[in-house]
Amino acid sequence: MPLTARLYGHGTLDVTLDGLGVGMAWEAVYRVRPRPVLACTECGLAMHAKVSGRGGRFFAHDRRSTTCAAAGETEEHRALKRALAAAARETGHRAELEVRAAHGGWRADVLVTALSGARTALEAQVSSASVDEVLERTRRYQDDGLGVVWFTHRAARWLDRVPAARLYRPAGPDGPWIRLHPLVRRFSVVACAEVCDPSPFWHGPVHASWDHGEERDLPQFVDALLYSRLVPRTATTALGTRYDGWAAPEDVTAAEEYAASMQATRPAPA
Repeated sequence: MPLTARLYGHGTLDVTLDGLGVGMAWEAVYRVRPRPVLACTECGLAMHAKVSGRGGRFFAHDRRSTTCAAAGETEEHRALKRALAAAARETGHRAELEVRAAHGGWRADVLVTALSGARTALEAQVSSASVDEVLERTRRYQDDGLGVVWFTHRAARWLDRVPAARLYRPAGPDGPWIRLHPLVRRFSVVACAEVCDPSPFWHGPVHASWDHGEERDLPQFVDALLYSRLVPRTATTALGTRYDGWAAPEDVTAAEEYAASMQATRPAPA
């Protein structure tokens, strides 16, 4: 769905939600008299140009709409969706905004379709959401065979309950969504002698651990995600599956094999 307003008058022009027109400046539609006639390209209802409290430029419906998919969205949410779609397209995948399931069970902020036909929903969550809500929406995607990854700038309670990535909020209203918190980890097994000199008697022969995480920018992360060069780290607990950042598949396999080898060498209980 193109989140744009359409300007009617001397010809027809599309005016994008970040305030840039096709051959037209923002000042030509914002607080001008006579007021230009703007209509939502999604529902056809009248719209007007606005500036948010943080200084972001966007378009809003003249009257509250309960049916338009674009109604009620903040410009911050739209900007993140555009950033996710752009990052996915840079990888060579097809990315569409606001795609609904034929049965109505879900509506993806960004639906990415690979050449193989595999589909992944990228969800932009800038407002608060409960753990139950996010889990339920995730389940709907998974039931239809879709992958799903959530993106937010919030320290949300559900970050370790679903595949997710936390971003740094842009410094300004027109700033790009680009930086992610450190979330990519690597697993290593190093001989103790290479780390400790001298080696304490209570240490084992090796040091095996995950590092503290690496920062990635949004395009890098989405590229690695969509080409399966990164997968979520998971653990099964009494509360269900827990997620702890992302890692290369080979690192996940190495960690699992190391854990299995340690379990096999433990002495049997007397």
